[in-house]
Amino acid sequence: MQFRNLVIAGIGAAVLTSCTQASTRRDVSISRGKTVYAKECAQCHGARGEGGGPASLGLGLPPPDLVGLRARNDGYFPREFVRRFVLGLLETDDPMAAMPEFGTTGFRHVYPDGGFEGKGVEADLEALLDYLETVQE
Repeated sequence: MQFRNLVIAGIGAAVLTSCTQASTRRDVSISRGKTVYAKECAQCHGARGEGGGPASLGLGLPPPDLVGLRARNDGYFPREFVRRFVLGLLETDDPMAAMPEFGTTGFRHVYPDGGFEGKGVEADLEALLDYLETVQE
């Protein structure tokens, strides 16, 4: 009986440890995503993602409200759609749209000296998506 309790306690501790590690990794990712957002997106989409950043004034069409993505998609955050849009993998209604194709340009403000290719961009994109998911209203 005592051995059984010890095994159960050990399994419980392992599960809690893995949950804490996953939570910590997600917190770090969200923090990194907030930094990426501030450097690459906020000028057009606004500090909170509501679509009225200072660089959006002369664009013709205002950038979309990013905090309402979940609300406009029946309570679902369209993570894969946002990923593909950010990378420039989707056709847009307006070929002259001001949205950069980050799959081509990279994150120029995050990496002003270059070095934005490959895994760094992918990790930063995942972090950006994690952050955007947390700001949904």
